[in-house]
Amino acid sequence: MPTAGSVRVDAAAIAWGRRVARWLTPEWAVLLLVVLGGGLRLWNLEGLGDFDFDEVAAIWYARAGLLDIAAEIAQAPFEHPPLYYMALHLWIGWFGEAEAIARALSIPFGLLLIPATYRLARCYVAPWSAVVAAVVVTTSPLLVFFSREARMYAPAALFAVLSLWLFERAMRSGRRRDWLGMAACVAAGSYIDFTVAISVAAMLLALPWHWRHRRRRVLVFVAVGAASVAILLPWLILARGLHDSLPAFGTGDLAPRLLVEIGRMAWLDLLVGIEEVRGGRLATLIAVGAAALVVGGVGAVIVRRRGGLMLAFVASVAAFLALLLIFDKPYQPRYLLPAIPAIGVLMAAAFDAVPRVPLRSQAAVAVALVLLVGPVAASRTYFTDYVRGDYRSITTTVEELARPRRDDFGLRKYRDAVVLAGPWQGWFWRHYFPEFLDKVDVWLLPDEVPPAVSALEVDTKLGQAARNHRRVWVVLAGLEQADPDRLTETWLTRYLWQARSDVFRNGVLQLYMTREYDFVKREGLVMIDDGFEMAEMWFTGYRHDQGPREAADGMRFSIRLAASAPVDYDLRIRVWVEGPGGVRYSKEFFAHNFTHQRTAAWSPGDIHEIRTGLWIPAAAPPGTYQTFMAFIGPAGERLPVSGEFVRRTYVGQRAIWLGPTVFVPPSFGEPPG
Repeated sequence: MPTAGSVRVDAAAIAWGRRVARWLTPEWAVLLLVVLGGGLRLWNLEGLGDFDFDEVAAIWYARAGLLDIAAEIAQAPFEHPPLYYMALHLWIGWFGEAEAIARALSIPFGLLLIPATYRLARCYVAPWSAVVAAVVVTTSPLLVFFSREARMYAPAALFAVLSLWLFERAMRSGRRRDWLGMAACVAAGSYIDFTVAISVAAMLLALPWHWRHRRRRVLVFVAVGAASVAILLPWLILARGLHDSLPAFGTGDLAPRLLVEIGRMAWLDLLVGIEEVRGGRLATLIAVGAAALVVGGVGAVIVRRRGGLMLAFVASVAAFLALLLIFDKPYQPRYLLPAIPAIGVLMAAAFDAVPRVPLRSQAAVAVALVLLVGPVAASRTYFTDYVRGDYRSITTTVEELARPRRDDFGLRKYRDAVVLAGPWQGWFWRHYFPEFLDKVDVWLLPDEVPPAVSALEVDTKLGQAARNHRRVWVVLAGLEQADPDRLTETWLTRYLWQARSDVFRNGVLQLYMTREYDFVKREGLVMIDDGFEMAEMWFTGYRHDQGPREAADGMRFSIRLAASAPVDYDLRIRVWVEGPGGVRYSKEFFAHNFTHQRTAAWSPGDIHEIRTGLWIPAAAPPGTYQTFMAFIGPAGERLPVSGEFVRRTYVGQRAIWLGPTVFVPPSFGEPPG
């Protein structure tokens, strides 16, 4: 029997629950989601690192005057309309252009997308079901990612959703303000990003759903839509860069294998974020559950005949992605961004279609919590360890280690050259190294993309850089578009000696040594584990007729190697120096010829020259260093060497002595590194 006390407690709990229910309306829930979304988008904003390529381009366009922005954008191929860049111009003019500040412009648009998606979902489902769509938008890893980027993708997504929502309202009510609002959103959104046209395509696909009962409003939409799109015509006429992009149509590949691979990546990118930040099985489980809800939502829309606009919108996003592939644009997750609000609405439709059975509410709350917490947990790396860009690290490394011009020589060959191999790196370079002309000489390879770099351009620019400078820094980035045939890497491998290779998020920084006059030649004949033979090599060793080497520089090695018999593994070579106090500097690399073929692809008897370098840091103790070489087998073991080399006899030894090299501190004032 319940006691009087327990009855009072139960009554109090019921009363408290009723007060909470009265207070926590769907609208208040959406407001709480906006607060949560703000926290996710502001979290560690300053820790995202440097700008990415597109962000630097946005900053450089935004630095121009408002009219100059339109003029510059109009000439750039594959570029977006100018309205976002104009807004960014005002934003950085007021608040500055630091990375966190510039990225913060996108956050309000990402937050407004939450209630906008809720209002769109309310056109089809009950209030609490519509909250599910808002939950999806709040914690979508892809939307959070691009709501923290100095680009126009979050604003474009917002205007696309507003256009769809106002279209639905206008088709139902016929009110003038809804038509005008839709036209304004389409027009403004089109001047932010062409992807807003996806919403117009979806509206056109949805017109047959309305034709039977709303013919007059369909005709009004055609007129209003045509007027709003006509506002974009002046830009389409003036944008010469857009016209120059049109010949790329049809150059892409829509092979079934490629489409399957993109589909495999896209559904995970769409539901649990980009591959770099999503985590393992948890991400896959959440993606599978979310995909099941989407499928359920599609079924609910078809059965109820309510929400066809969302299906049309998702189909339009897929068609847009296919169009970009036809233009030979590589797949990027951001192309899926506009579909996420529609995906959220479809999930909400699945919730709304569930019959009212016992424990329905509890199950709905549990699934909503999974949608709220799951994507964040699956992409937690983004909120802890992810860095957007690090190009500043590239320029800092070059600035600290580059040799300046010596005061007692007027020739520029006594300072370093920099080759920026990849599209649009010039903006990056100028942004993070504005005083570079006082330190290094810079070549762009190619000057702009498209088209891809040619063999003549590679030979001309790299040849000039190598002839005029002792050292060449090369930054490789975005070569899929700029150099798909690896012409740059092949030239560098054939003619120069790589002393450093540092991998950064925004590119690979390599240092190459030029010149051959200061080599010491070593001869003999050694057999390497009965699979290879070496008869001669050259290296930057000590000679009495020239002075010692300076640290903060690289040693060069040219090795003549041949396969004496067919081998089924890729041979590795290790070179190292041992100096005062036992200090050692070493490098290990795969042996490959000038066309990047490793030893498993070599034909017996063919002699291949292998060029490499070894970086000696500025902090290296001065003195005499002994130089050695060893050959590494498939299991990581040093292979035995037999024969005679540098007047020494080897019988099964595991290393070859090459000779001495003398190092002194650098005379150019480089800091230790």
